[in-house]
Amino acid sequence: MKSRSLTIKGYTLPLCARCTGILLGYLFFPLFMIFSLHVPLWLGLLINIPMIVDGWTQKRKYRLSNNALRFTTGLMSGLGQSIIIVSVSESIIRALLHME
Repeated sequence: MKSRSLTIKGYTLPLCARCTGILLGYLFFPLFMIFSLHVPLWLGLLINIPMIVDGWTQKRKYRLSNNALRFTTGLMSGLGQSIIIVSVSESIIRALLHME
């Protein structure tokens, strides 16, 4: 929906604000890998909750969301997903290395 997409200098992005935030949050993934940042898995799970609540309450028509909130919760979720992927990957690699 065009109303749920961000507009920058007159150009409306092809993705919704939430998806744009998620994709930008994924940019943290290489930083976690390159700099070996160890962030706990529980934190990755925790910072996904605001997006879930925002999307669920909007879908249930409990309230209206706005693009700033969609973008922010999407960015948090993308960051959280990056943390989850790195944490789980590191656990799998450690487990495989200990098997040898």
